[in-house]
Amino acid sequence: MNTDEHVFDGAATITRFGHTLRPITLTRPLNCAEGTQEEIDVFARLVTPRGGDDLPVVIKLQGGPGFPAPRPVEASGWLATLLERYRVLLLDQRGTGNSTRFDPSSPHVVGASASQLAGKLCGLRADAIVDDCEAFRDYLGLDTVSLFGQSYGGFIATTYMSLYPQSVDKVYLTGGLPAINVHVDDVYRATYAKLRQRHREFYRRIPWAEDRVREICHHLDHSDERLPDNSRLSSRRFRTIGVALGRCSGIDNLAWLLEQPFHTTGGEKRMTTAFLDSVGAAVSFAAAPLYAVVHESIYGGNVPGATAWSAERIRREVPGFEEDADPRNRSEPFYLTGEHIYPWLFEEDPSLRAFAAAADILAAKDDWSRLYNEDNLAASRATGAAAVYVDDVFVPMDHSLATADVMRDMRPWITNRFQHDGIGKDGAGIVGKLIHDVDEMV
Repeated sequence: MNTDEHVFDGAATITRFGHTLRPITLTRPLNCAEGTQEEIDVFARLVTPRGGDDLPVVIKLQGGPGFPAPRPVEASGWLATLLERYRVLLLDQRGTGNSTRFDPSSPHVVGASASQLAGKLCGLRADAIVDDCEAFRDYLGLDTVSLFGQSYGGFIATTYMSLYPQSVDKVYLTGGLPAINVHVDDVYRATYAKLRQRHREFYRRIPWAEDRVREICHHLDHSDERLPDNSRLSSRRFRTIGVALGRCSGIDNLAWLLEQPFHTTGGEKRMTTAFLDSVGAAVSFAAAPLYAVVHESIYGGNVPGATAWSAERIRREVPGFEEDADPRNRSEPFYLTGEHIYPWLFEEDPSLRAFAAAADILAAKDDWSRLYNEDNLAASRATGAAAVYVDDVFVPMDHSLATADVMRDMRPWITNRFQHDGIGKDGAGIVGKLIHDVDEMV
C-alpha cells in the first residue's frame, strides 16, 4: 500500500443536524497492486456527533458496486444508530461520487483505448477499495476501524478482513455476506432461482401483472418506443425493471408502474410519456455506469477462470428468463430479469457505450486475484453480525451462511421480514439488532 498520501480538504467542514461533517480527500494510486504512477482522488466524509471526537470510527461501505456514499440530510435510521457510539466515515468508493468518478465524460475514460480502460477498471476492485480504507485509518491515526457494509459493501468488508485481519474491530453486515468459493455461474443460478420465486409471488399478488408484462413486451417487439434519452426501448431492456422485485416495496412499485402504460394517439397504440419517463429512469445506468461495467468482475477470482458474461449464459438455463422467450406463448413462463448485467446493455444504453469494449475484456479476463482469504477470515480479530435475508434475490442466503461458517466470529441473523434493501425500511432496527448481537459476543 502506498503510504505517501497527499491530503486535501476540498470543502469546508460544516455542522448539520447537530453533527460535524468533515470532508477528507486522499490522493491514491489508481492501480495499487501494479505500482502505476497514475493517481486518483478518494473522498470520504467523517460524521462526528456532538462531543464525540474521541469515539471509534466505523466505515460505511456502500452497496453497488459503483455507487457513492449517501449524502445525509438528517441523522436518522442506521446513521443515527451508529452515531450513538461511533464517528461514521462515509466513503465514496473509488470511481464514484467525489472519488474521481468514472463515467463517459471522465478524463480516465475519454480517449483511453479499450485495453487501457480495462486496466484502469481493474484498479477499482474491492482490494483497492480496502487499501483506500487502510489509508484513511492511517490518516486518522487509528489502530483499528469497524465496518458497516450493505450488499456489495459487505463483500468489501469481507475482503478487508481477508487482507488486513488485525485492522478490523467490529463488523456489521446487511445483505452482504458474499460467496467466497463459488463459481459466478452458480451464484447466478441461485439468484435466478430466488428471482423466479419472487416473480411468482408478484404474479400471485398482482393478478393482472403477468398479462400486462407480456402485453408490453409483445408491443415493444413490434414498435419503436423511445426513452427520454432517445434510445429505443427494447423488450429485453424493459425486462430489466425486474430488479425492483429484490426490494422491500418492489412488488407494489412495479404494480403502479405497470398500471397505465398505453394510450391511443392517431388511432395507434402507443406508450405514454409518463410511462416511458419512469421506465427510462429505471433502466438507465447514467447515474451509476460502473454498476454495470464492473458488476460481474466482483466475482472474478472466486474460482479460477473468466466470468465470461455469466448472467447472459445462465439465463438460458432457466425457463422464463431466456432472452428470446415469447411473451405470447402462455404455455411457458415469462419473467422480468433482475440485477443481472448483459453484454447487449452496452449497445442499447447510451451511458454504457463508451465502456463496451473494455467490459468485454473484463468478461474474458481469466487471471483475477483472489479477494477472500479463508485462513485470515478464520483468524481475524473482528467480531461481527450479519442480517441474512431469506428471500434475498441479490445475495443468496445459502452462500451467505456458508461464508459465515468460515469466519471466526460472525453471527448471522436470519430473517424473512425484509428484502435486500432492508436498511431503507428499518435501518435503525436492523443495525441496532446487529450491534446488540456483537455486544453479546464481546
